[in-house]
Amino acid sequence: MGMDEMELVRRAKSGDTAAFETLVHRYWAKAYRLAESIVGSTDAGDVVVEAFVQAWRSLQNFRQQSSFGTWLFRIVINQAKQWQRKAASWVTEPLEEEICASDETFSFRDIEAIACERDWQHRVKVAVQKLPEHLRLPLVLRFWDELSYPEIAQILGIKESTARMRVFAALKMLAAMLGLSLDRRR
Repeated sequence: MGMDEMELVRRAKSGDTAAFETLVHRYWAKAYRLAESIVGSTDAGDVVVEAFVQAWRSLQNFRQQSSFGTWLFRIVINQAKQWQRKAASWVTEPLEEEICASDETFSFRDIEAIACERDWQHRVKVAVQKLPEHLRLPLVLRFWDELSYPEIAQILGIKESTARMRVFAALKMLAAMLGLSLDRRR
């Protein structure tokens, strides 16, 4: 079907913008979710664009000792943290929560089900945003981006056991915030 990642990276390094575009398409959603977990949905798109621009500029420095995704996610995290520092220095007016125009495309019979589901998704998102960053990032990488613990450890520069403990701690905090019990399995 598609080209493998290493071949795309090799081509992109030699200046093939179409190969890099393919990598962007493959990783955009995961990079967005990661950025969103740090800076929120309003700025996540800008952060991801900056991260891909940085990745394109730095591609020659990518030694392929890790996957492209692992390397890219480090860039996304760094860009998001830079964005936060810049944002902290701006004086901003509090904004009302944005309403997405695309949300108006549902039929009436779906509204109730969607409202319940969206309300739950919103509650989870809000709770995740309240987690301390050292717990939030491993959780997002694990469950939204579906990365393995070794990949999470590599991206965040921590031990695999630490990554596991932080994901577990994040889940416990999240469960408490949402009024859920983690002991249902027993």
